[in-house]
Amino acid sequence: MKLNTSTGLNTLNQAQLQQENLLKKLANGRRINSAADDAAGLQIANQLSSSINAKAQGERNLYDGISLSRVYEQALQGVNDNFAELGRLAVAAGNGIYGTQERQALQKEANGLLDNARQIIDNTEFAGKKLFGADASINFESGNGALSLTTTDLGTALQSQNAFNLDLTNPAGAAQALGRIEQARDFIGALQAEAGAEANRFAAAARNSSGQQVAESAARSRIADLDYARASSDRAAANILTQSSINVAMQARISSERALSLLS
Repeated sequence: MKLNTSTGLNTLNQAQLQQENLLKKLANGRRINSAADDAAGLQIANQLSSSINAKAQGERNLYDGISLSRVYEQALQGVNDNFAELGRLAVAAGNGIYGTQERQALQKEANGLLDNARQIIDNTEFAGKKLFGADASINFESGNGALSLTTTDLGTALQSQNAFNLDLTNPAGAAQALGRIEQARDFIGALQAEAGAEANRFAAAARNSSGQQVAESAARSRIADLDYARASSDRAAANILTQSSINVAMQARISSERALSLLS
């Protein structure tokens, strides 16, 4: 009887411990709450969590890079638009019927467009960082390596091409101005193409990072997350075992008391 009682209590304790463990898992939805649950699984899950967090931050960095490249490319387009209009004025200045007054009006309009282009170059910035202040390579860590966006000191580059020194007050100056304008537009167009290619690289890297996060999150979930159906079934089984152990212990106690009563 003593042996049976000890065995019953041991079974009851084990069943209660199992219930407590299952309740904890059901409460937080995690199969692994400590290394005791699955030491190897916990280590792998932690490594996956670290990788997922790094890639998530890297993806945010990449989208910042995409936003910056769009601001940069749009600013280039604004400068290009102004030079496109300057090209029209340079062609108009080649009209032989225009006199001094008309050419001065064209020059005044051209000066305004040049001021617009300078203003875009001087004031374009992203998060407080001027984008045309100097030739630079802006890096963005993706979690799988860094990607960069190349920016150019556009004002200095155009100044070296005499793109801001246009004279439309005479036919010869207008012809020379037209050549400089076309050169400037070709240069700006090349920068736009480069910025667009870099933006596409950022977008592709961001999509790849997102896909990797989904795959790694699924792998972590298979390792660390709880199977609710199975855990609920196990808890029901543990509950039955607990009730059975209690009933057996009570029955053994009643039988013992009856035996003692007869002996006395």
